[in-house]
Amino acid sequence: MGNAKKEIDCLQRLQDKSGSIDEILQFLVEEKLIDGDLVKKVKQSSDEAKEVHAVLSGLSKSDKLQLLEYVWHVLPVEIIKIYIVTNRNNKEFTYNL
Repeated sequence: MGNAKKEIDCLQRLQDKSGSIDEILQFLVEEKLIDGDLVKKVKQSSDEAKEVHAVLSGLSKSDKLQLLEYVWHVLPVEIIKIYIVTNRNNKEFTYNL
């Protein structure tokens, strides 16, 4: 996707449709990429999607993520996919796939 605003909107839409932001944060904790304090800070934020985007972008820029991909198609059927690959694991967070 590439554009930060679109990526944040994608995260927000995924949260609205499936509540997957909690799953993304849990995955990052399990991979030991973030800690509970950061999760608490994100959860207390008024804009969770923006905070999660900042966390994911920071991890990607510091090469702690091998791949971070956002896919969001609205037509003909809305599909949302966020694909995260770490050094040890990979996970796909989806809606309507």
